[in-house]
Amino acid sequence: MRADPRDRASHGQGARGYGFDLGDAVLVAAVAIAVAIGCIAQAAAAPPAAQSTAAGKDAPAIAYPSGYAMWTHIKSGLITSAHAAYPRFGGLHHVYGNAAALQGFRSGNYPDGAVLVYDLFETRDHGDGIIDQGPRRHIDVMVKDSRRFAATAGWGYAEFAAGQRSDRLKTAERDGCAACHATRRKHGDVFSEWANQAESAATGS
Repeated sequence: MRADPRDRASHGQGARGYGFDLGDAVLVAAVAIAVAIGCIAQAAAAPPAAQSTAAGKDAPAIAYPSGYAMWTHIKSGLITSAHAAYPRFGGLHHVYGNAAALQGFRSGNYPDGAVLVYDLFETRDHGDGIIDQGPRRHIDVMVKDSRRFAATAGWGYAEFAAGQRSDRLKTAERDGCAACHATRRKHGDVFSEWANQAESAATGS
């Protein structure tokens, strides 16, 4: 989804119980995010001839995910000017998942109907040590539907500019998203990890 465009987002829960400490977990998460963002940047920059056509010119339309900000917050991240993907994905992003997506985060198997949203904002530096969220840049969306998106491992991809309700991704960009997410096949083609899963389950959120 770009996501953590990569995000990945993008993602930290696997650190517990696998023999490495918090510092290792943070490093692993940082590397995963960097790789994901790099994939998206390459996909966006490559000419159409360099892309596959797995998604096809007539990929099924994805509707704008109204109400997604009320879903479960999965993670947030900041992409600064130090990263190569900054021109397109720089800023503060939040990742949200609907109820079906939460099943996938818990099991690694995302059911049809799962939707993930990557919400990207500009940042505002007040010059006094405070940086906060600025205007929205765009949102990226991943939708799981094994029949509609069979050519891309069951996931459909879309991107909506701020204030718009129509997907602006071109075929080459959509194929690039699918190819990049395929590197996370063992994790359901999703880069983000739900670091607060245990806490969310305890509070019923």
